Amino acid sequence: MTRTKVVAGPEGSVTVELTKEENEQRDAEEKAWADGATKRNALAEIHRLEGTVSARRIRDMTTDAGKKWVEDVEAKIATERAKL
Repeated sequence: MTRTKVVAGPEGSVTVELTKEENEQRDAEEKAWADGATKRNALAEIHRLEGTVSARRIRDMTTDAGKKWVEDVEAKIATERAKL
């Protein structure tokens, strides 16, 4: 697939193909983004899990079931942090 960019010219904008160097730079950017997917996904899951521990859930920790629930969430968060 040919990559292009829009360049402003004296008679308006024109679409031109990227140079070899620009294509290589774009390839490197895309690789860096793909390589960071695991970290981004782990961070998103950590934020999601942390959001489930509400003030009510913390109050529920006075019961055995509530305490176990929070401990389970903390274990899941630890698993995600290990991916970082």
